[in-house]
Amino acid sequence: MGIAVYNEVPMIFNDGRDEHRFTVKLSPATESFRLESGMIRRSIFIGKRMFNKLFQFVRNEYGHNLGKIQYDDEQMIKGSATTEQHDQFRFRIEEGDGIEVVLENEAVPDRQLRASIKPVYSTETERKAHLRAMIPSVLAALILVREANPVL
Repeated sequence: MGIAVYNEVPMIFNDGRDEHRFTVKLSPATESFRLESGMIRRSIFIGKRMFNKLFQFVRNEYGHNLGKIQYDDEQMIKGSATTEQHDQFRFRIEEGDGIEVVLENEAVPDRQLRASIKPVYSTETERKAHLRAMIPSVLAALILVREANPVL
């Protein structure tokens, strides 16, 4: 059988002041996910530039670009991300009993944003799909949190 249409993954996004809980519903078949938190329910699509799998762009359900991601290597565990508001971040993924994404704002390197995700997958194909959607989901969560609280 194939991957489940939507595989729900809980995510905790910490912006340094508050903790925001999201549910990421991954759909690997369409390269998209649904990000939910309280009243927020947004569909996010992951695109890539031709055959370059190290570059991704993130769009919402209306086709509006939210940001772009450039990975440093084939493992897709570190790289840089830029939001549409021109905020630039460096990121890295740390795997342990869970997966943690650390975002460092290039303008203020001391300030780190963290997202913790409990992996919920049963096959290597699902694991790779989760890792491909990891950074786009954290970047989208950051943008949605900033829309709700522009001070961040």
